Amino acid sequence: MTASTDPIQVAFDFAKHEFKDKLKDDAVYDEVLKTTSIEQVYDFTDNLQKQQAEKGHLRHLSKIEPFLNRLEEYSKVIEVFVQAKPDIMALIWGPIKLLLQWASVLKQSFDAIVNTTAAIGNLLPEFISVTRLFSQNTHIKDVLALFFKDILDFYLVALKFFRLPRWRYVFESLWPKYKDKIEGVRQNIERHSHLLRNDVQFEHIRQEREAVLRSEGSHRRQEFWAIKTDISPIDHGKRFDSIKAQRCEGTGKWLLNDEHFAKWLDPSNNQFRLLWLQGIPGAGKTFLSSTVIERAKTCGRALFAFLSYTLSSSTSALSIFHSLIFQLASDDDDLRAIVCESVGEDLRSSTEGAVDIFKQLLAYAGFVYIIIDGLDEIEELERGRLLKYLLGLSKDCEGLKVMISSRNEADILSVLKHESTILRVDHKNAGNIQTFVNQQCQNWFQQCNFFPETETEIRGLLAPLASNSQGMFLYAKVVLSSMRWLDDIEEIRNELAALPESLDDAYGRILSRINNLQPSMVKERARKILGWIGCTPTPMTVQEIHQALKVNLEDWEGKPRVTGRIDLLRLCGPVLEVVDDYVQYIFSPNISGFINRTEVTLGLATTCITYLCQPHHDQDCSDEELQENVLGGFYAFHDYSSHTWFDLVAGCISSEEEKKLIPQLTSPLQFLLERRANNKFSRSKQVPPLPRLECFREACPDVYGMLCNVANFRRLCEGAEHSKSKDTSWINQDPLKISLVSVRIYKFMDELLCRTESHKEMCYCNTIRKYYGRRIFKCSVVDCQFRRHGFDTRSARTKHISSHTRPWKCADPSCEYANGGFVSRKMRDRHLERYHQSKESTKSFTTDSLDDDDIKPLIFDLVRANNVQAVAALLPHFKSKSYDREMVELKLASAAFGSTAMVDLLILKDGEAKTNHLASAAKANNIDVFEYLSTHFVANRYNSIAAIVSAVLSSDSERLFDACQQFLVRCSEAYKNLSALDCFAPTVVRPTAGRPHREVALMRMWDFIISNKLQGKNGLGIGFTSVASTTCSVKLAQYLISHGAHVDSRLSDRYLTPLHHAARQDSYEAAELMRFLLLKGADPHAGAGRSPKKIEDEKGPKNISKWLGKSWDALLAEAKEELGRGNPDDRSGTGSEALPTDTVAYAAEEE
Repeated sequence: MTASTDPIQVAFDFAKHEFKDKLKDDAVYDEVLKTTSIEQVYDFTDNLQKQQAEKGHLRHLSKIEPFLNRLEEYSKVIEVFVQAKPDIMALIWGPIKLLLQWASVLKQSFDAIVNTTAAIGNLLPEFISVTRLFSQNTHIKDVLALFFKDILDFYLVALKFFRLPRWRYVFESLWPKYKDKIEGVRQNIERHSHLLRNDVQFEHIRQEREAVLRSEGSHRRQEFWAIKTDISPIDHGKRFDSIKAQRCEGTGKWLLNDEHFAKWLDPSNNQFRLLWLQGIPGAGKTFLSSTVIERAKTCGRALFAFLSYTLSSSTSALSIFHSLIFQLASDDDDLRAIVCESVGEDLRSSTEGAVDIFKQLLAYAGFVYIIIDGLDEIEELERGRLLKYLLGLSKDCEGLKVMISSRNEADILSVLKHESTILRVDHKNAGNIQTFVNQQCQNWFQQCNFFPETETEIRGLLAPLASNSQGMFLYAKVVLSSMRWLDDIEEIRNELAALPESLDDAYGRILSRINNLQPSMVKERARKILGWIGCTPTPMTVQEIHQALKVNLEDWEGKPRVTGRIDLLRLCGPVLEVVDDYVQYIFSPNISGFINRTEVTLGLATTCITYLCQPHHDQDCSDEELQENVLGGFYAFHDYSSHTWFDLVAGCISSEEEKKLIPQLTSPLQFLLERRANNKFSRSKQVPPLPRLECFREACPDVYGMLCNVANFRRLCEGAEHSKSKDTSWINQDPLKISLVSVRIYKFMDELLCRTESHKEMCYCNTIRKYYGRRIFKCSVVDCQFRRHGFDTRSARTKHISSHTRPWKCADPSCEYANGGFVSRKMRDRHLERYHQSKESTKSFTTDSLDDDDIKPLIFDLVRANNVQAVAALLPHFKSKSYDREMVELKLASAAFGSTAMVDLLILKDGEAKTNHLASAAKANNIDVFEYLSTHFVANRYNSIAAIVSAVLSSDSERLFDACQQFLVRCSEAYKNLSALDCFAPTVVRPTAGRPHREVALMRMWDFIISNKLQGKNGLGIGFTSVASTTCSVKLAQYLISHGAHVDSRLSDRYLTPLHHAARQDSYEAAELMRFLLLKGADPHAGAGRSPKKIEDEKGPKNISKWLGKSWDALLAEAKEELGRGNPDDRSGTGSEALPTDTVAYAAEEE
C-alpha cells in the first residue's frame, strides 16, 4: 500500500487539516510552519533565557525539558513509522515556540504555559523505549496517530487564548476557562499513554475509541434531544406519510420527466438552484411535493415542510428553520454536535441565529434538497422572511437546492420571478387528474355495488369532469366526494347533469345542501361545526368537537356527557377532512356568506367559558367524583377550552363589532371570575397594561383586571418548564383555579392508566381512549406542544419528558438557574460568562502598567467581551482620558454587545436609556438588553423613537418586533402622541423599500397601534406623506387609505400633498403611486405655498411616460374617466387638517 493511501497517513493528514480549520488564522498557521526542528526551539529558549537574565526575572524553563524530550522522541518515532512530512514536523515544534514567545510578555502567563506544558510532558510516554519494546505490534501506529491529535488539541486551545485581543490585561479572569479545556486534552493523553505502555492490540484501540465516542456521544445525544424538546420543532414526517398514502398511482410522472426538473435535481448542475412549482389552488401541488421529496432522497438529503393555513398563526420563518435544522441533524453525530455548540437563545428565538446554525450544518452535510410546500398558506410577513433567507442560503451554500410550491401570489412573485425556474402545475396535470377520477370511481363502485349498466351511465356523466377541473385536483375531489353520499341514481343524475362551473360552485352546492338539512337541529349542528373549524385559533380534535357540541349555553350546572359519535364527514360533506384526529377544511375556511366569523367566535368563546364554569370543574370535587368524571369523558374539551378561551375573547374584541359584543362577553366573564377566582393568587408586582382590553375597563373593571392578570400569567408560562406532575407551586400565578383543576385532572388520568405496556385485567385504558383519543399519554409540561397532542404509549412519553430536564445548572446557589438549569452546556457557559464572572478578576486587574493609548481599545474590547468587573475597574481611567463623544460610543457598544449588568454600569448608573441606546441594541439584535433598556426609557416629545422602530424593522427579528410593540404601549401611556408620530415617520417607512416582508411587518405594527387606539390624531396622514416621500409603496398607501387617511393628507395648504411628494421622484414606484393616487381622487392641481413648482412641472410627471407608457395628460384623462364612471373611492378624513406641532418636523423632513 502506498503512503498516499496508508490509513495512518490519512489520520495524520486529517488531524493537520482539522487543526488549520479550527485555528481560523492563516497568518498564525504560516508562522507555525516556519519552525521544523527542536534545534530551532532550543535556539529560541536560549535567547529567551538570556533576555530574562538581563532583566533580572529568570523563569524556570527547565520545567518544559521533559515535554521537549518526549516530543523529540515522538518526532523520531513517527519519522520511522509514518514517514512524516515537513509540515507534520512543523506542527509538533512550531506551536510550542510560538506559545513561549507570546506568553513571555507577562510573567503570570509565562508561568502558566510552562507549568501546563510541564504537566503534559510528565504524562507523555518514553516513545523510543516503548515502540522498541512493541515494535512488532502493527497497531502501534494507530496510537501514535491518537497522540498527534492530542498534541494538536493542546496547541489549539492555547493558541486561541493568546490570539485574544489584549489578553494580557484579562489573563487572570480568562485563563481558568481555557485551562479547563486543556484538562480534557490532558486526560486523553493519560489514557493513550496507558495504551502505549501496554502491549496494545487492535481491540484495545477500538475499545478506547469506542469508549471516548460513547461517552461524548451519549452526552451529545442527551444534550441534543433536550434542546430539541425545549424548542419543539414541528414534525412534518407524519404529514408526508399521510400525503403519500392518499396519492394516486402515477402522480407527478410528468414532473419527473420534465427537463427543467431533471436539471434542478442533478447535483452537478449549479445553474438550476431554485425551483418554483406554481399553480392555482387545488392543483395537486402538495402531492407533487411529496413525489419530489421521494425522488430527492435518492440523490441526497431531503428536508421538507408542509405548511397549512390551519397553523398559519403559529408558523413563522423561525419555526420552519427549526424543523429543517432538526431534520438535518437528528441522524448525524457531527451535525448534532454543531447544534449543541450553538448558543441556545440564538437558536430558540432568533431567525438570524437559527439560519447561521443551519448554514453551518449545510456546510458539513453534503448535498441537501429543501422542499417547502404551501408557502402561500402562511402569513405574508413570515413567508417574506423565509424567502429572503432561503434565497441567501441557495446562493451561499454550494450543495443546496430549494423547491418552493405555492400559488402565484404577488409578493412571492416579486421575489422569485427573476430568481427561480418556474413550472406551472395546472397546465400539465390533466393526465394525473383523469387517473385520479378513474381510481376514485372504481373505489366508489366497489363500495356501492351498482349494476353494470348504472356504472356505465355514471362513467359517461363523469366523462367531462377531468377537463372541467381546469388543472384543479381539488375540484375533482370535491365533486366525487359529494357523490359518495348519494346512493340513488336519480339524485346522481341530477347532480351530474350540470357539473359545477368552478370550485366555489362545487363548495356552494355542498353548503346549500347543509342549509337544507332537516331537522333544523341537524342543520345548526353542521353549521356550528363548520364555523368552529373556520374560526378556531388552533385546530380542534374530533373528541373536542363532540364534547363541545354537548355544552348547553343556558345550563351552567349541566354536565356535557358524550353518549355517541357523530360522523362529521357525512354530516358536513367533503368540505372537511380529519388528519391525525384534527379536523380541518380541505381548502379554505373563508366561505363567503356562509359563516359570520364574529358570531361564531363569540359562540365558541362562550362555549369554552360555560364549560369551564360547570360543576365538573369545581375545585371541591371529591376524588371519587373526579375519577367518575374522567372515566365519563367529561374532560375531553378541557385542554382546548382552558388554553383557548382567552384567545377567542381577544378575537371578538378585535372585530369591527366590538362595541356590540362587549355586553355579551361581560356577563359570562363575570360568572367565570365569580366561580373560578383563585383565592391564593400571587399577584405580580407589575402587570403590563393591555390597551386592547381597555374596552372592558368601563364595562366591568373586575373583568378587565382578571383579563390583564390572565394575559400576564400566559406570558409567564411561555418558555417556562411548569409541570403538572412535579412542583406545582406555579398554579398560584394563575388568577383563576383553572390551572389547579388541570393538575388534578392530569394526575388522576395518569393514575388510571396502566404503568406498563401490558395491560392489567379490567383496566381503564380503552375507556379513556374512547373519550380522549388514542394519544392519551400527555406531556406534563404546560408550555409543550405534546401537552395536548400526547403519545400512544407511556414509554414514548417518558422518553420525551426526560428531554425536558435541564442538567446544566448555574454554579451560583443564589441564581434562579441553580435549580432551573439550561438545556445545553453552551447556554450554561454563556450565562456564567455574562452574569457570574469571577470576582477575583477585579482584584487581579491592574491599570498601573497601562499606557494611555491602550485604554480606549482595551475598554471597548472588554465591553464586547462583557467583562463587567474589568470595565468597572478601568472606567475611571477611561473617563479621565476621554472626550464626551468617546463615552457616547462606549455606551452604544454596551447596548449592542453587553449584558444588562453592563448597561447598568455604563448607561443607567448615571442616567436613563435614550433613543440611540435602544436603536444600537436593536441593530445588534441584543434582545435582552433592548427589553431591559426599554423599561428605563423616558418617553417625551424630545426623545424620538422613530430611529428605534426603524432599527427594529430592519432587524427582521420576530422577538424584537414583539418587544417593540410592548415598548410602544408604554411610550403611548407616558406621551399620548409619541408612538403615532414616530411609527408613521419617514425614518420608519424608508427601510421597507424593496422588501415586501418589511412592509407587511410595518402594516402589522400599524395594525397593533390602530387596534390599541395608540395612533393619536392624524398619525395616518403623517404615514401617507412619509410613504409618498420615501418608498412610494402602493401597498402601504392602500393600507393607509383603507384605514381612514385622506388621499390629499397634509399639514396645511403650505405643505405638499402625497401626490406632490411622489411627483418629485423619477422612478417606476413613484409613477405607479401617482397613478394609484389619481385613481383614488387625488387633486393634480393642489398647490403648496412652500413649493414654487406645480405638480405637473416636477420631474415625475414630466418623465412618467418612460415608466407607464403614457403621458401625464393621458394619465389625468384616464383618472377622470375612471372617477366619472361612478362615485369616487372614499377619500376618508378631511384633507388639510391642523396637525399637532410635533408633526411639523416630519412634514418638513422631505420638504
